[in-house]
Amino acid sequence: MYQLRPLPSPPHKGEGAGRILGESRGNTKLNQDRAPILETLRDYIAGRTYAFHTPGHKSGRFAPPELVELWGARTFQYDLPAMTATDNLLHPTHCVKDAQELAAELFGAAATFYLGGGATTGIAAMILAAVPPGGTILLPRNVHRSVAAALVLSGARPKFIEPVVLPQCGALGISGETIAAAIEKEPVAAVLLTRPTYYGLARDLNDVSAVCRRQGIPLLVDEAHGPHFRFLPERAPRPALDEGADLVAQSCHKTLGSLVGTAQVHVGRESPVSAEQVRDAFNLLQTTSPNYLQLVSLDVNRRWMAEEGMKLFAHAVSEARELTDEINRLPGLHVLDVGDDPRLAGHRRDPLRLVINVAGAGWTGYDAELLLRERYKVEDELSDWFNVVLVVSPNEDHAAKQRLLAGLKEISAKPQAVKPSAINEDKDLLQPAIPPLAMTPRDAALGEKAVVPLGESLGRVCAESIMFYPPGIPLVMPGEEVTQEVVEVCRALLSGGAHCYASDPTLGTIRVVKE
Repeated sequence: MYQLRPLPSPPHKGEGAGRILGESRGNTKLNQDRAPILETLRDYIAGRTYAFHTPGHKSGRFAPPELVELWGARTFQYDLPAMTATDNLLHPTHCVKDAQELAAELFGAAATFYLGGGATTGIAAMILAAVPPGGTILLPRNVHRSVAAALVLSGARPKFIEPVVLPQCGALGISGETIAAAIEKEPVAAVLLTRPTYYGLARDLNDVSAVCRRQGIPLLVDEAHGPHFRFLPERAPRPALDEGADLVAQSCHKTLGSLVGTAQVHVGRESPVSAEQVRDAFNLLQTTSPNYLQLVSLDVNRRWMAEEGMKLFAHAVSEARELTDEINRLPGLHVLDVGDDPRLAGHRRDPLRLVINVAGAGWTGYDAELLLRERYKVEDELSDWFNVVLVVSPNEDHAAKQRLLAGLKEISAKPQAVKPSAINEDKDLLQPAIPPLAMTPRDAALGEKAVVPLGESLGRVCAESIMFYPPGIPLVMPGEEVTQEVVEVCRALLSGGAHCYASDPTLGTIRVVKE
């Protein structure tokens, strides 16, 4: 087994989560060579028990022939339901419980919960567990749309911090000093941060976790894009758990090797929010029919990462560094680095997320994305006014990287006549000022609605989230007033080619609270 680096000592004292669901085996090392869910399903299939129960496809006997041909009969055999033999996700007692304990040990948690609904479900569960109904949660504005949904579900009231925003890389991390000042003005039940950002930036968390520790407030971290941090070299961003986070949501499918939609939530070793509270929240959100193909993929991927993760990611970082050097040699192109701006001090950059600024070559990121997609058959993770953002993983295809470089060379060699308003140092194109909050997100989203033209919505209370995806950061959330600035930014983004997520993606109309 590949040698993992030692985990840090627990950052602070609290209502120990490990007392309930966590480290029942003390200091005994678990056998990371095991894959308990896979082993259980394999043994059950080998036993040849016939299924007079769900699912209806009966191991492929009643499945569309086209799907059996596409995926193979073996896939349907492993698509088993939760039952005595296979355990369950809500109150696990054997293979799922064992797999989650192995994940907790590997990632440095007291308890870990597997999810099939992405980090979206995890973020909702964290807020439900940590914030009482009507309580206030402190958070920066650069949160994913799932946070807005969680606020509606929980009834929590957001208190937003306006982050520093750089045009070339969006919102920056929040300092402990800023968190402390906000808490002094108004007590809060919890703090939630997004780390890393969609641009791969991760500010060190130790000062924030120290403030939360002194105040007795749980620190929640949306680490959807950072589960691989556990396996990166020392100079890369460190996992949020290592820096004092209490609850952490991770999308394993984003940067590890599990199936799309798979995620996990970790409870810190000394979290003031117990694992039992988190489990109770999950049991309000998760299905009693989890997808075991997803669970097996989490289980096997965890075993693979325990054995090979650090070696695989060390090699990936080395290759990403070579790719970065090649891109930086192209005139007008530059890959974001934390040394580019003094305001990035205290941040670390995910070395596997390449933020390529194309503005120096006279291109918008939207136009560059279109060229790369249509002519060179490569797809980025995100584009904006200034950048295309790439996610690099272990074992990337060499030919695809050569097509990428060929496309970037064309962008470098053919400056475009961009619109005057498109490339400028206006942070509001990335994040306008936070609109005034008129009512809780829950009341606005679940109340009576009216549909009005966007231009007639000024001053009305929005009843939906309006965002451009990726990155999925709401420009206006339910309960906030629609401002002129928001309307102008929406129109500018639409004209630039950004993709809107709203009830009306053209933003001809918008849903507001009925007067």
